[in-house]
Amino acid sequence: MGRNVSSMREEINRILERWKSYERAMKESDKIAMEKIIEKVKRHSGEAMYALDDPLEAVILSILVEMQKEIEAIKNGTN
Repeated sequence: MGRNVSSMREEINRILERWKSYERAMKESDKIAMEKIIEKVKRHSGEAMYALDDPLEAVILSILVEMQKEIEAIKNGTN
């Protein structure tokens, strides 16, 4: 008997794999930005798995947290 329900990490990885397919169809200049977005998600996957039960919510929230940190750094001149 195997596990019937995918883990949060597996679901997040599935989302990122779909996004990688999308990235391959993008212009080169956009691929760089997409890769940075995917890295933002990977930075927070541990917290997301612990605190959330919706993988898409976890992915989006991870991106938003990192973007907010970048905005604050720009505001403070510490980028």
